[in-house]
Amino acid sequence: MKHIALKLGSLASIVVLSGCNSDPDVLLGYSANQLCSRHFISQEPIDFIKQRVIPEALGALPNTPVLSVDEVAKQVSITAQVDGSPLTRTSVFRDGFGCTLLHELTPAQLHAQSQGVTVPQPLPSTPIAKALDPALSLDSFFATNNKDYTWSDNTFAVAVMYQGQLVAEQYDQFHAGDTRMLSWSMAKTVTGLLTGVLVDQGKLTLEQSLEFGHHEMTVKNLLNMSSGVKWAELPDIHGYEDLAPMWYHTGDSVNYVTGLPKDYKPGSKFEYATGTTQLLSKALMDASGGDLSSINKLYQQDFFAPLGINNAIAELDEAGNLRGGARMFLTVHDWLKIGQLFVNNGRWNGEQIVSEAWIKDVMMSKGVDKHYGGQLWLNDMSFWLPKLPKDTVSLRGHRGQYVVIIPSKQLVVARFGAYGAVVNQHIGLANKRLFRSVLDILEQLEK
Repeated sequence: MKHIALKLGSLASIVVLSGCNSDPDVLLGYSANQLCSRHFISQEPIDFIKQRVIPEALGALPNTPVLSVDEVAKQVSITAQVDGSPLTRTSVFRDGFGCTLLHELTPAQLHAQSQGVTVPQPLPSTPIAKALDPALSLDSFFATNNKDYTWSDNTFAVAVMYQGQLVAEQYDQFHAGDTRMLSWSMAKTVTGLLTGVLVDQGKLTLEQSLEFGHHEMTVKNLLNMSSGVKWAELPDIHGYEDLAPMWYHTGDSVNYVTGLPKDYKPGSKFEYATGTTQLLSKALMDASGGDLSSINKLYQQDFFAPLGINNAIAELDEAGNLRGGARMFLTVHDWLKIGQLFVNNGRWNGEQIVSEAWIKDVMMSKGVDKHYGGQLWLNDMSFWLPKLPKDTVSLRGHRGQYVVIIPSKQLVVARFGAYGAVVNQHIGLANKRLFRSVLDILEQLEK
């Protein structure tokens, strides 16, 4: 593995430039959850996470926090003094379910919640075919890693699948092809695929009506990000947002979204909302059987296992809701398999995992917005990058997680990292840079 050196920038400048949430409850909750998941699932060292993943959050706290990592109980607690009193947030790891941030439960109560649920023994995933080409360069993805953290793309891993084979990969010293990487919002696309599995099983329909409190919408509305719920994914001009409070102020994400007001007629407007995917995740749990065992069977046995994905983790909130909008961990190579499903029209090794019609007509076709399908980004780069094939689609996650798929070229590119503060503030430019690097790979492959 190639070592990529990275400098940690001035913490003060990071905090000023990041626009980081200033709520200590959010900062501590986010930090505890990240430290727990990335350490116990991705096997990243604690100091690495502190310096290259969450420095903004730690730096925005009113004072230096005290960190406690219990390697035996597999839980992380982080404490800071707030208005003269200690405030502590704790995240707890459970086999098969990853880390859950505590709000009202004790660690023992959380473990009791999943007691009796059979989870598969984590095993190495089935290897993907390899035809590595040493002439292929991935340097453009790592070009800014030598910059101060604040201005760095901070790339951890890149892997390329072409014509069904792994042809190139490059990693920093802490990651490899079998490292389980956090999805952030790329999980939404997996949730979309799981919806297709349930539709194929006859347990859901696209036009099925769903009710969440005073909200009513269809499965299709949720897939297309048009739920009708009033939502602020990012802080508005008054500082109001829903994403952080949903994750870090409450242990029940579905209840939080259900309690929000109506904003528009479902299906009439595109509103990118992680809360909408949380409602979809709840619909999946209900349709699959309504408990942890049934939702676990859906994603582990009905979806991941046929792909040879044997150690994936989908995290839950404290109420037991699947965090289908943001928190799934698959190895780098297994993320390539997810991308390859779109190249193969839902097939893997001759088996139809999800129907071709679901892939083409629901997920890869435009919904309410021409650039967004069924929990999947369509090609919104053609104006800036006219050479990018029209059928390009992508999974995208917070801080620079991507799986880019070009079915007509049989190309899948996975990229993982943690964009520095300034880079993340200008995500449009970062997206363009990423897709230019994908084009660079395509040109190398076709020359």
